[in-house]
Parts: sequence; structure tokens; C-alpha cells
Amino acid sequence: MPVVRWATNTPNCSVHWGDDGRTYYTISSPAFEISLGVDPKELEKIPHRSTPMLTVFLTFTYKGKGQFEIHQRRFTLEFSKHHQVLKTSLEPNEIVQRLQEDVDGLTDQVERHEVRKHPEQKEQKEAELQARLKDYTEMMDFVTTQSLRYAVLSPAKPEIKGWVFFSVKDRWIGPWQRPEQFILRLPVGNLIVEFPFSLPPQGGGLELRRRSPEPLQQPIP
Repeated sequence: MPVVRWATNTPNCSVHWGDDGRTYYTISSPAFEISLGVDPKELEKIPHRSTPMLTVFLTFTYKGKGQFEIHQRRFTLEFSKHHQVLKTSLEPNEIVQRLQEDVDGLTDQVERHEVRKHPEQKEQKEAELQARLKDYTEMMDFVTTQSLRYAVLSPAKPEIKGWVFFSVKDRWIGPWQRPEQFILRLPVGNLIVEFPFSLPPQGGGLELRRRSPEPLQQPIP
């Protein structure tokens, strides 16, 4: 499939910094516009989540007169400095199910084992459990309500936005290096749209890993 890649100082590509602190990279064509939002502090936030995940915010805007499918499950993220590991975006329903299993396991571990073994620490253990369960519940609510999912855009519904999640668990993904470099790949119609980006963003732009000149020369429909 032809590849269209975001690049600095390239027509139809732009970058801006939002009031929310995120950096937004946008690529446009006559048929669509896609914006990638990344949090400069994303790497610092990953270890504090109830389950370690890297998140990005995507906005799709369709400009055509027909239909435009968004297949969230086909998105991939390349961890360029970690043996170019590729991760496919996580399915929101599967994330919630996994979090619920973690909640059940944690509750069972504390109530049936730790409290019984140390009844004198019951109040402390239960307070710690509730604090951790709160983190899980907030993450489950966020994934349920804020995730980007499969959609069909049309003139009646031209835009969709939401968060996409990628696992960071892999034998080849080691300690974070700064800046970390990634390539987000999105199948869009008969194209692959690529967003190379760094965390944290460097110098107000992107550090690009160019595979070859051909992808940059592909016209955007």
C-alpha cells in the first residue's frame, strides 16, 4: 500500500501546541484530515497507570461525499529504539475485561489471603485496596467512554476522535530512552498514513527516521 508520512516543512503537514499541553501533528488531504495528539509527559505517566499502556489521541475528519471507515484495531506503533518492536492497538473492550480480572484478583488476594493472614492490619489493607480499586475503576471508565473505536464517517458524521492504547509489555522494550522515537501507522482507505514522533517532542518538531524517499513522494488523494 502507498505510504504517506508526516514530515516537517512539508505541504499538508502542520504542528501546533494545544492549550491542554499536548503537541498536535496534522496531515491533510482533499479527502481527509488526521491529527495526532501526544502528551510530552506520557513516558512519566505510564508507570502510574493501573496497567502500563502508552496512549495517543487521534482525530479523523472526513471531507468526502461517500463513506470513510476507521479500523482502530489495525493501528500499529513501532518502538524505534527498542528493536523496532511493533504493537497493535489494544481493543477497548479487552482492556476493560482485563482490568476487571485484575480487580477481581486483587480483591481476592487482599480479602481472602492478606487480611486473614494479618487480621490486625485489616483496616490498613482494606484502605490500600480501596485506593487501588479507585485507580482501576477510573481507568475502566476512561477506556469505556474516551476510546477511539471502529467507525464509519460520512457527510452526516464527518468527525470522530478518541484515545488509542498500546501495550508496553515486551521482552525487547527496555528502560525508556529520551527522546524515545515512535512511528504510528494508520491504514486509511488504500493508504498507510505514518506519524513519526518523539517523546518528549524535540525542538518543537519531530525527529524522523526516513526509510526511503518514496513514501514521502506518494500523493495524498
